[in-house]
Amino acid sequence: MRLGLVRYKYELGGGAETTLGLLAQGLLERGHQAHVITSAWQGPKPPGLMVHEVRAPGRGAGRLKAFAQAARQKAESLNLDTWLSLERVPGAPVFRAGDGCHAAWLQRRAAYEGRLKRWSFAVNPLHRAFLDLERRTLGAPELVKVIANSRLVAIELAQYYGLGPERVQVVYNAVDEARLAPALEPGLRGQQRAALGLIEGQPALLFLGSGFERKGLAFALQALARLPGARLLVAGRDRVGAYQRLAQRLEVAGRVQFLGQREDAPGLLAAADALVLPTIYDPCANACLEALHTGLPVVTTLANGAAELVQEGLNGCLVAEPADAKGLAEACERALGLPRPVPRQLPSRRQWLDATLALLETAARP
Repeated sequence: MRLGLVRYKYELGGGAETTLGLLAQGLLERGHQAHVITSAWQGPKPPGLMVHEVRAPGRGAGRLKAFAQAARQKAESLNLDTWLSLERVPGAPVFRAGDGCHAAWLQRRAAYEGRLKRWSFAVNPLHRAFLDLERRTLGAPELVKVIANSRLVAIELAQYYGLGPERVQVVYNAVDEARLAPALEPGLRGQQRAALGLIEGQPALLFLGSGFERKGLAFALQALARLPGARLLVAGRDRVGAYQRLAQRLEVAGRVQFLGQREDAPGLLAAADALVLPTIYDPCANACLEALHTGLPVVTTLANGAAELVQEGLNGCLVAEPADAKGLAEACERALGLPRPVPRQLPSRRQWLDATLALLETAARP
């Protein structure tokens, strides 16, 4: 079959780009003719993959809409049997809602913002573009199937856009078992803790993820202030100045290590005693899945789709409200007291790939 994939950009190292690469390679392995529509492709292309670059002029909201229009036109011109979009592109027969529901994200975020910021959501051109594209993508007559990466997202799609279970399929994100294998090696924990300056018996919480505001780093610091003796390891890409100042005001600066963007997630998972991610909104946080896979207890919120895989008191603890410093600290304390749980069996990359491609192939059949 002639099958297509749509992604705004392909850049080496990104999570969505990894997803696109796996899907493209999977289509080729299954004997399909695979087409990728994008505005830019960086890095090598798998042999046999056909990449079509389309122009998306303008900036911000204008560029988003230009790409959506150009991608649809190119997909239609290629006479594909069907195609899957990783972006909000009206007319896509299959849409993977990997970024969740933008309308739900804005509503959740509004609870933590002032009146002026909440007002800006309604007039900000970028938010308006996202909402318009989301509404038209999910309401298009061409839409056959939506892939949600958690039940949380599936529920939101029903709540905001009326999509029932017959239109939405939940396929949880996969974990890269080969990449995470070192975290399960017995000797790595001691080596990594020594390298990070952690003393014997000192509890270490790990905050892993870029985008500190959405993922709740401020809340994690406030909880740390209620956990004397614990350390917080912060790994991810974002500006740290405001959080360093907050740590100083909370008098926990000496117990926080800002590690920046790291490529050694398995080592950090091995060194830590629990992962804390008090996110305001996350469709399905990969950091939580990786922690669960390696047996590290997870503390997160009900606004995280990965919470559906946490068994309270067994492999982690859940909180309803990320800004509840007392409740979050208590959840962290409970998680730190858990025996290292048995690693959770999660979908492998092959299982995830087979499930996703099967949905795409089904959408192409008359």
